[in-house]
Amino acid sequence: MFDADATIPAELIHEAFVATPLTAETAELDYAAYMASPDVIRVHSNGRWPVDGFTLDDDRQQVAAHQADHEARRSFAFVLLSPARDESWGCLYLNPLHDYLRRTGADAPTVARFPAPAAMVTFWLRQDRQHTGLPDTVVAAVNTWLLTAWPLKTYLFRCLPAEQSTRDALDGLGLSRVDLPNYLWFQPRR
Repeated sequence: MFDADATIPAELIHEAFVATPLTAETAELDYAAYMASPDVIRVHSNGRWPVDGFTLDDDRQQVAAHQADHEARRSFAFVLLSPARDESWGCLYLNPLHDYLRRTGADAPTVARFPAPAAMVTFWLRQDRQHTGLPDTVVAAVNTWLLTAWPLKTYLFRCLPAEQSTRDALDGLGLSRVDLPNYLWFQPRR
């Protein structure tokens, strides 16, 4: 996603949460949040991510893949931790937007609308954190972090219409809606 010379922030420290790379060391916290949020996981993944029968070993394998991609700078996965770093409240993902658009069949003019590097930003939060104001805090803090600390030319937040608290937080921040298929897309105003 980025060349070797690009400076990538290590983590986002906010008074309400910490976003730090998803690694083997945080896998157990990630798994606990994932399993505590079956409805959120089903909605966020549009039913693609397993919940029933999903084990800690399964999670460790996924985390290892995310960690390898993060370290290779292909994509970035962060676990959203409590300020004390003792509980996971969800995850944040930055994936190459161009790769996603091509993979989903976008034509060349659609892909060319967005400069490289461009990121697709998604996140999910634990079910018990959905209506606490945390989605608004995460969206605002992550948006500022991406604008000020990341070497991105552009990025789009993506969510499904059923991700109500995420959608409300993105709408509440006053981001611009972007017309792309299958999801709701939001872009910061610069």
